[in-house]
Amino acid sequence: MSCPPKLSPEDCFFALKRAGMGVGVLWILQGAAQAQSEPLLLRSSPLLEERISPRQGKEGAIYVSGQRLIIQPDLNTVIEGQARLRKPGLSLRADRMVYDQSQDVLEAFGSIQLNRAGSQFQGSELRLQVDSFQGALNKPTYEIFGNGAHGTASQLEFIDPSRALVHQATYTTCRRTPGPDWLPSWLLKATRMSIDDEESTVKAEGVKVRFQNLPEVSIPAVSFPLTDDRRSGFLPPIVGVTTRNGAEIAQPYYFDIAPNRDATVTTHVMSKRGIAVDTEFRYLEKDYKGQTRLNLMPSDTLSDQARWGLSSQHSGIIDTGIERIGSLGLGLNLNRVSDDNYWRDFRRTGLVLTQRLLPSTGVLSWGRGAFNMTAQVQRWQTLQDINATILPPYDRTPQIGMSYGQWQANGLDWSVRGDTTRFEADFSRVPNMVAQNGERSFVQAQVSRPWIRPWGFFTPKLQLHATRYQLDQAMNNGSNSANRVLPTYSLDSGLVFERAAQWFGRSVAQTLEPRAFFAKTPYKDQSMLPVYDSGVTDFNLSTIYSENTFVGNDRLIDNDALTLGVTSRFFDANNGAELLRLGVAQRIRFSDQRVLLNNQPGASAGLSDLLVGAGVRWDNRWALDNTVQINNQTNDISRNTLQLRYYPSPYRVLNAAYRLNRGVSEQLDLGWQWPLSDLIGRSNSAAESAWTRSPGQGLGPDRWFTVGRMNFSMSEGRMVESLMGLEYDAGCWIGRIVFERNQRSIATSNTRLLFQLELIGLARIGSSPLAALRNNIPRYQDLRDNPLQPSRFQNYE
Repeated sequence: MSCPPKLSPEDCFFALKRAGMGVGVLWILQGAAQAQSEPLLLRSSPLLEERISPRQGKEGAIYVSGQRLIIQPDLNTVIEGQARLRKPGLSLRADRMVYDQSQDVLEAFGSIQLNRAGSQFQGSELRLQVDSFQGALNKPTYEIFGNGAHGTASQLEFIDPSRALVHQATYTTCRRTPGPDWLPSWLLKATRMSIDDEESTVKAEGVKVRFQNLPEVSIPAVSFPLTDDRRSGFLPPIVGVTTRNGAEIAQPYYFDIAPNRDATVTTHVMSKRGIAVDTEFRYLEKDYKGQTRLNLMPSDTLSDQARWGLSSQHSGIIDTGIERIGSLGLGLNLNRVSDDNYWRDFRRTGLVLTQRLLPSTGVLSWGRGAFNMTAQVQRWQTLQDINATILPPYDRTPQIGMSYGQWQANGLDWSVRGDTTRFEADFSRVPNMVAQNGERSFVQAQVSRPWIRPWGFFTPKLQLHATRYQLDQAMNNGSNSANRVLPTYSLDSGLVFERAAQWFGRSVAQTLEPRAFFAKTPYKDQSMLPVYDSGVTDFNLSTIYSENTFVGNDRLIDNDALTLGVTSRFFDANNGAELLRLGVAQRIRFSDQRVLLNNQPGASAGLSDLLVGAGVRWDNRWALDNTVQINNQTNDISRNTLQLRYYPSPYRVLNAAYRLNRGVSEQLDLGWQWPLSDLIGRSNSAAESAWTRSPGQGLGPDRWFTVGRMNFSMSEGRMVESLMGLEYDAGCWIGRIVFERNQRSIATSNTRLLFQLELIGLARIGSSPLAALRNNIPRYQDLRDNPLQPSRFQNYE
């Protein structure tokens, strides 16, 4: 039925009402009309949110069911036989329930099962103030789904909807197995245990911890998290042994200052050196972020001096308050240590402070569209070794640079960049070296016209380099200044052929991509110019197609060379993934190279070494990359880099690398994480599949894993670096032991023994080897790496 066009909506409403259709029909008609004009949208329901708001908890409807229901209005409600009660955030089952409506008190008896906030409690008798959620459950057993913990108690006392007290409690995460003689591998007993769901913490008093058949350990009080959320408190102590520091024990304390700020203070005690304190402060704001680490040892008994290390990083933007200028970018990076031997003795302080070249940099940047400006000051601290001195880099005090560019402006790409830098260095600790301090100004302008089509590309380019030096000391020709102006011409071109093919029964798209690259730069004598920031690029399939084989702005190679190469790729026809890449390239020089760097030999006219490369990604398990450099004169392999990765499934990875630089080094590198059950033929794929449905949970209990990395110098016949270890996953606890050896110099090395016991859901005890394993083994996975937190609806009935 519909309204006649001549009636207004109000008249239509009354006409429908008189006809007996009522308001409901009008609502249906209006809804149908709206559905035709607007799409139907879905909204998230607050009933499905993980956290229950206080309003939902108080005003949410209560549903009850049972075999027999006796109701006295405004007095009592009795539910007998399979009694059930549900309200937002709460599910309760029992044999019998009595609800006193006047007092808002619920009593339950027999086979009680209560689900609340993702946790389950069972007992024999319950008395509960429903609205305030205050009450007690006698002789309960409980299970916390957030971390898989469970236990028993004499009484469970509910304080409010988010807090509970457990008296005479036991606590473990070991899974119960059938049989009356079951005992958990580890068990915590407490006279009183406080569970705070809002803070996701457990605080236990009068604690005794038993592990396997070892004697119980008594602890007055302990606090541990239910989830990975941050909170202030003591972290598990760290214990280890190293050859340089002796036995070490460290006790960290974590400060959860704010959601965007935190700090950690760690006290270290080393048997050979003394006491040290490490502090770390981190912050994250809307416009800036950073962190600062300070390591302080007031007195080192081995070196008889105070030791310290400082590392601080900050990045952000500064609002100038001027609309036309906008904001400035600010970056600070400060790294300093007390002495030259710090990098050897304190590996725990982080990767930056264990290097021999420590940069300290301050950068101020500004950009508007295609125009950018930067100003920076950079100073280096060089940690020298009397047996192996290194050349300190030049400080930049300061460096001011700017750039501007336009791309596809009338078909042209052009840009201009330049900088002026003051370089200073102190070579007093390096024999037979004198620093050439001074200023360098550099400008590079370039313009190119790319023609890019599906069948190929053609790009001519012109560059102009202009450089001026003003030195504090005269050069060999007696002058304190020098100018260099050089052009560079280049032409890059290539074709792309493609065809469909079948390869091992797989539909693939194959390409053939020949490429030619020509570059020419006239010769100019640059031997008298200082070398501030220049070096030789690596010779590979990327750099062979470049105008200058030097990086930095102090040297421009005299180039008159043509590079020819061809690449073929195989792509999966279904998803476009690259399965195989093959490439070969060679450079032809039409004249001898005369511009050299650090007395290194230059390239002769004629053919360069031949580069051959291959990359295979046939599926997600295998990955192989290989680059071979073949000497043009002898046809011998002068350089070879072969990298292989096998990753068949989680917690199984094998990395292998072979690197050859003939006459310099030859190394074999091997890293792995692998379950020992595979090696001895005890793999249980069905149990493993069931267990790994939850990410970050390992492969199941009772599993041994071998982990390690070995770097062997075949030319020297010795191990350069090694890491060997074992991991055991018992399901509710994990044991790790790792031996690490690092070569610190030609004659010295440092060894560490790291061992750790992780009681899942409670604490990690010992010296954590996880950082060493992640740094040395690509794709290493923690056996309990970021497990997914279960929903509050798990086991919700």
